[in-house]
Amino acid sequence: MKVLQFLLLFMFVGTIAKAQPPADTSRGRGPRVDMFKDLNLTKDQQEKVKAIQDKQREEMETLRNGSLSREEQRSKMMELRKKYNEQIEAVLNAEQKEKYKAKQKEMEEQMQRRRNGGGQGGRNN
Repeated sequence: MKVLQFLLLFMFVGTIAKAQPPADTSRGRGPRVDMFKDLNLTKDQQEKVKAIQDKQREEMETLRNGSLSREEQRSKMMELRKKYNEQIEAVLNAEQKEKYKAKQKEMEEQMQRRRNGGGQGGRNN
């Protein structure tokens, strides 16, 4: 009887675990935002943006694992972000660029609020 109860409990816990959404594994503190969700990218644009992001991720990881000081690391990362943002913008049409820039500005404002102790970037606590 106890074995049957254990098996039922095990199956129940497994079912609940499957129903849970996957954990956010992004490096940021807040929820990961898909910057390109509302831009209606074509398949070709999606592939190009993904390739640019993959290359950026590689370079950023190399910087994180390097021996630079924190300030040097920050400076280099800002340069990389600028470089890759320019590459991404080159893939977008005029309307998409405007939406992309607006999303970037919104995210920067949220980050600034968090840095200044203004809460959780738009979450209500």
